[in-house]
Amino acid sequence: MTPESTPHHRRLDAQFVGGLAWTAGAKWVTQAVTWLSMLIALRLLSPSDFGMVEMASVVGMLTNVLAEFGIGSAVLQIRELDRRALRQLNTVSLIFSTAAFAFGAAIAPLVAAFFRAEQLRLLVIVNSLGFFITAVQAVPMGLLQRDMDYRRLSLAEAVQALVQAVVLVATAFAGFGYWALLAAPMAGKAASAALAAFWKPVFYALPRPREIMAPMRFGLEVAMSRVAWTAYSLSDSVIVGRVLGQSALGTYRIAIDLASVPAEKIGMLIMRVTGPLFAHVQKDIALVRRYFLFISDALALAIFPLVVGLAAVAPEAVAFLGGPKWAAAALPLRWLAIFMTLRTLNTLMTQVLTSLRFTTFLMWMSILTFTVMPVSFFIAAHWGIGAVAAAWVIMSPITMFPAAVRLFRSIHCGFREYVALLTPAAVGTAAMLCAVIFMKRILPAPWPAGWRVALEVALGGAAYAGTLLSFYRPLVMRYVRFVHGLRKNRDAWAAAAI
Repeated sequence: MTPESTPHHRRLDAQFVGGLAWTAGAKWVTQAVTWLSMLIALRLLSPSDFGMVEMASVVGMLTNVLAEFGIGSAVLQIRELDRRALRQLNTVSLIFSTAAFAFGAAIAPLVAAFFRAEQLRLLVIVNSLGFFITAVQAVPMGLLQRDMDYRRLSLAEAVQALVQAVVLVATAFAGFGYWALLAAPMAGKAASAALAAFWKPVFYALPRPREIMAPMRFGLEVAMSRVAWTAYSLSDSVIVGRVLGQSALGTYRIAIDLASVPAEKIGMLIMRVTGPLFAHVQKDIALVRRYFLFISDALALAIFPLVVGLAAVAPEAVAFLGGPKWAAAALPLRWLAIFMTLRTLNTLMTQVLTSLRFTTFLMWMSILTFTVMPVSFFIAAHWGIGAVAAAWVIMSPITMFPAAVRLFRSIHCGFREYVALLTPAAVGTAAMLCAVIFMKRILPAPWPAGWRVALEVALGGAAYAGTLLSFYRPLVMRYVRFVHGLRKNRDAWAAAAI
């Protein structure tokens, strides 16, 4: 982003900033409640409870992608769709969701037999009811994103998080066990879908293949990519549950949840806004490049220190948050935290490639990844859940590098330019890591885990900030001007900041 931005650019910048403000506000309002509910659940529920629901969710997450069939993405990216086509797509969404529910109910006995847990039969069937919620929200959510209506998107997300937190705590206290982990996300998703359908009502119409062939083809490629992505993303949990058992899977699941926090709460916060933005500027490569580089820089500065810091304090953090029974989660947490950094940057690249209509390429990349990752997980499982987590990092050059090559060629960006962009965050993070290691060595061993984490985080944060201010002060001041512009008004920041 440059001071020479045109009025059109400044309007887009203002919408982007406004979207960040709304999305961040919704996240901050719900964050405390979400974390509190999860901590309560950790104390009230067992690793086996988490493992049981993780097993049931394997089928649900995979089939949910087929139920949605990429329709929401088609509505967002193919901006020329009219109301008639949207009604037909709404009907198609309902048809696919019904088929997904029938499929989930049919294979429930097989899932129970595979994991050797009869309770899974009913869990899978009940979890499949969520596919009808997917049918209701696919088109309305796509329209909200296409309109860049960040205010309503943020409100829907906030309502979903709050409802989920309340239901989780209430059902856990009531003694529902693993059912609490299933009921909470379903209730939150239903509340969000109801709001989206109210704001963007779309009726139904008989599908006419000739009229919706283009969005259906686009949706098919997106759906196939997501199916393959979901399958290989879940394959580690499937293999851990099958090879190492229910308790190990519950521990591994908690490591994933903790490692995902920085990426989901900051990275995904930003990328919730960038999806509609890239869809809007998809035909202007210069603008695509402009926003991609700026957002990559912001992501690196925000996420690098958080994920590396989390990896550094993993044993103390696990002991403080969950207690001794979760100690085995520390090693996989370290590997997964590092991987989440790579995944966040790759997710942004995938988002841009989707807006540029490289959906066929992305589909084949997801299929390639699906062929190599499960084999890696199965081999690694013989060395425990830490090795399974490490496989994500070890295999990342194969699964992520081709997407970077395709994107950089498309937007005329060199690898050196991209690496130089990430260097300040990497240098500051290295200084932070050294500070944390130093604090670990000088703190007395008997100190409580909570105090150790607090001191390590404080010194690490100071080292990171000090390094940036000392060696990359112009970069820091650029973002200071950026934030200052936000506080004044939506137009002023564009001329004063980046």
